[in-house]
Amino acid sequence: MAVPSKWRADDGGSSFVPPSVGCRRRSRRLQPLSLLPDYMDCGDCMCVCAYCGALFWYIERIVNTSTADPPRYNHCCRGGDVVLPYPSMFPTDFVALYQNSGFLRDIRAYNNMFSMTSFGANVDEDVNDNRGTYVFKISGQISHKIGSLCPDPIKGPRFLQLYLFDTGNEVENRLRPFDHPSKSDLDCNIVSYLVNFLGANNEYVRTFKTAKQIAEESNLQSYAVRLFNNVADRRYDLPSSGSLGCIVTGDDTISTTSDIIIHSQSGRP
Repeated sequence: MAVPSKWRADDGGSSFVPPSVGCRRRSRRLQPLSLLPDYMDCGDCMCVCAYCGALFWYIERIVNTSTADPPRYNHCCRGGDVVLPYPSMFPTDFVALYQNSGFLRDIRAYNNMFSMTSFGANVDEDVNDNRGTYVFKISGQISHKIGSLCPDPIKGPRFLQLYLFDTGNEVENRLRPFDHPSKSDLDCNIVSYLVNFLGANNEYVRTFKTAKQIAEESNLQSYAVRLFNNVADRRYDLPSSGSLGCIVTGDDTISTTSDIIIHSQSGRP
């Protein structure tokens, strides 16, 4: 039976029901359509803080101390009390990667090949009995696994170790795990650029490379890199040189009191 669409039931409009359908259904009382709330136009976000240049709507001004021109605001820099430098700008070549369709398509692969750590967790596979959708369940805490600075002679360099060993073939070493049909079109030129970019700008990479160079020049048999956070500003920005870690030797290499210590030789991550 066709149902006229001009009726709206009092159940929120989930169905259209005529006043009477069949012999046993009671007629429902019809309600008029509710009116839409009034639209409030706050104007454009064009007002500028006189101290830091943040944009605001006029109604966000400090009402008690503002005049019509210019209005005052304190939700950004507290009237000039908080002064933050502008964040560091990335080179134009790096920004241009995000205009490259091939890079954006395989950005996850490029990100994974430069990872210094691997995913660490106790995965519970008992919940998957092949009778439904795969469930990823972990037991305990998620962590990041990081191995020793020196690679296993059989497995070769992986993750962090790729930054330190066989650097003459680093591009080929990073592309090797992705040597399959679905990722065969990864651009070696992009990989080469990222290798050089991280080596010149990433302070973690610079710290590890410096530690390896010092260990080789000093003929150290056992050493470690101690990572710590010594960033003065409580904001997101590129870390400065010397604020991330140092090389330790002797008895300091077995210290586990604080921070993260990565050993040159270790049997487990």
